Formats: sequence, structure tokens, C-alpha cells
Amino acid sequence: MITQEIIQSPIIPYKKLSPNSVDEFLEIFEDVLDLDLENGMELDFLIDTKLGSDKISPTLVLAKPKDAKVIASICKEVYDGTYPYKEIEDELMVKKMIESPDNYFILFEIDGEVAGCFRCALDFEHKKGYSGGFMVKKKYQRVLDVTKSIIGSYVWMWNTFKEILMWYCENRTAHAASQYITSVCGINTVAFFPNKDVFYNQVESDVMGVIYREKTLKKYRDRKTPVLIENALDSYLHCDNLYKLGSFQLASLDLCLDYDKIFELQKAFRKDLISDKYGYQYHQFFIRGTKSYFTFLHNTQIQNFEKTKYHVESLEELYVYLEEFLKSMKIYKIRYCEAFISTFRPEDQQLFFEFGFRARGYVPCWNYNKSENKFEDYVVFNYFEGQVPHPELLPIGQELVDLLSIQINP
Repeated sequence: MITQEIIQSPIIPYKKLSPNSVDEFLEIFEDVLDLDLENGMELDFLIDTKLGSDKISPTLVLAKPKDAKVIASICKEVYDGTYPYKEIEDELMVKKMIESPDNYFILFEIDGEVAGCFRCALDFEHKKGYSGGFMVKKKYQRVLDVTKSIIGSYVWMWNTFKEILMWYCENRTAHAASQYITSVCGINTVAFFPNKDVFYNQVESDVMGVIYREKTLKKYRDRKTPVLIENALDSYLHCDNLYKLGSFQLASLDLCLDYDKIFELQKAFRKDLISDKYGYQYHQFFIRGTKSYFTFLHNTQIQNFEKTKYHVESLEELYVYLEEFLKSMKIYKIRYCEAFISTFRPEDQQLFFEFGFRARGYVPCWNYNKSENKFEDYVVFNYFEGQVPHPELLPIGQELVDLLSIQINP
């Protein structure tokens, strides 16, 4: 008698998704997926819900340098040439990224054709990873099983790079689909970026999501008590509700600055500017005779300042830098800018607040201090111009925005 073996795919209970950590997420898929991305990873599992049940599960493949052309072409096609991060439209730059040990692209293949892609960027020095750049060709949109594709990508990324202790992403708010998919993987919304981005030539807001390895919050989070100005309190409480962060101190500050010292520092102020062909400008501020600096990235495609980093030895130095920062915002007609401020520097928080920035997020374990082998919590401060389009948010994101509504609707 000839018998036929019936192979049944594992069924993942939907209620097990939305885990509390990277570890919990990986446990769900521990014996489910063969993580051979080099030769092609099949998504041989089902979710006990109608979610994506009528969609096609692609094969996940790790991109090689020869795939740079198709990745760049997908970006151009999906966004009709309007994607604001132009380096991803450049085949040569994508090839360099693929060849770098800090960037990985995952391809979604259907019957041998690349239907879409996803990317992770790794900062091994600071034990931090970024995921994003999820794109699907137009003909495969609403056809490809997006949820399983992202789940499979995260399983590979988080299992492969165990030394990365915190992961983050930024999701669009024109629709809630990407927020939903990442939330299924356990990523929580912790910050709101009003009017940060431009997609399809339309101004949009973003939300920031994070997820951690269990030991990140338990073992590597700095145990010093966060000190916050009142404006940062709501952001902290939102995050405390998610991660049970513990105690904090509320600072009531009346800053006393030495304006004679500021006048002298202003005379020693210097700045530098480096531009590239993708529309990025790297601004660097210095004060001669000090070790302080203030740097930020200007994306001319979307009129924003981000990736702000600074080191100062006095509030007067920071005052000079912020004064020049605001001047630059006016010169370049900036619509949005942001800065992440340590929870151990309440005076800095207060000074940013007095210069017009507002706290719109709290990120546990954002910055890794190598000398102490600890992560510090940071507060997201940002500034925006214009009316904020109504964001489509998941309940967790809406809860945060509701807390911040007094800061968003002047």
C-alpha cells in the first residue's frame, strides 16, 4: 500500500504574539523556522487568525551585492521617485551597504522574483539595531503576506545578532499597518515625531518603537534614578506603564546663566558643514578652546534636523549651541528637528525646553555607556512647524499622543 505523509505547518497562536521581549519572541519560533537565509528561508508556519491567511508567503533570502540594482529599483518604483532617503535609490551606495558588516537587506521572493525587501542597520559598538526600509513592489502589494514576512525577518535578525541588546524602528502614521505588524513582534511605541517625514510629497508624522532583550532592562539599565523636568513626565509615565521603570525624580529648575561667559563663548564659536550628493548636510559646531561640540544632520529633502549629538562642559556652552541651532533652523526653513537628552541631565532638558523644544517620548536604554557597561535612558525632545495631519495610530500610540495633546495642538 502506498501511503502519503501529510506535512502540516506549525500553527502559532495569535495570543502568543505581541511578546514582552526579544527573548519571548524568539521562543515562539524556536523550533519553527530554519534560519538559512543564505539558501532561502521558508515561512512554514500559520497564525490561528484570518490575518494574512489569503496572502502569499514569500521565501526570505539574504541580499548579495548583485541584488543592489533590484533593491534600488524597488525603492524608485514604490515611491515614484519621491523617497526622501536618496541613498537607497543609488545602486552603488546600496551595494556598499550590502558589503558592509553593519547593514543587511532581506529579500522577499515569490517564484524566484524579488517582490520586496527589508533592512537592518547595526551599531555593534553601542549594542543597538535599527530596522526599516520595508518595501513591496506595487504588483505584490495586498498579495504578499506582509505580517509573516516581517515576523520571519525579525526572527532571523534577532537570533543572528544576539549582541544587539535594543532594537528600534520608526513607523509612518499615515496608516497604522506598519505599526500593527511591528507590534505583533513585540515592538512598543514610545515616542511621537510630529511632521518629521515626507512621503509621496506629503508631510507625515512618525512614531518610534522599541524592543529589548530581557537582560537589557534587568541587567544593563543604569540604576541611577532618572531626573526629569515636568514637561517630560507624561512621556515617562507612558513608558513606565510598559516597562515598570521604577522611581524617578521631578526637577523644578530655575536656570542661572553667566551671560558674560556666554558673550565670550560666542566670540569663540566656530562651525563646519559637509554636504553630500544625497541631500544630506552634516553640521558641526565647536567652541575654540573647549572640548565641547554640537553636531546634527540636515536632510534637505524633507527639511528636518535629526541625529543631534553634543557634549558640553557647561550650560553656557549649550546655550551658545542652541542659539546657533535655532538660527540654522530659520535659515534652512526647518519644519522638524529633534534631540535625545539624557535623563541624568535635567538642566539640559530645561534649556532645550526654554528654547522651544518639547518632550514627546521616553526611550529606556537608548545610549550605551561603554566605560560603565550600562545603558542610560533618554528623553526625546523635538520641535515642529505647521499643522499635524491626523495620525492613524494603534491604541498604544494614541495613548501617548493623547497625553501629549496639549503640546501638539497649540
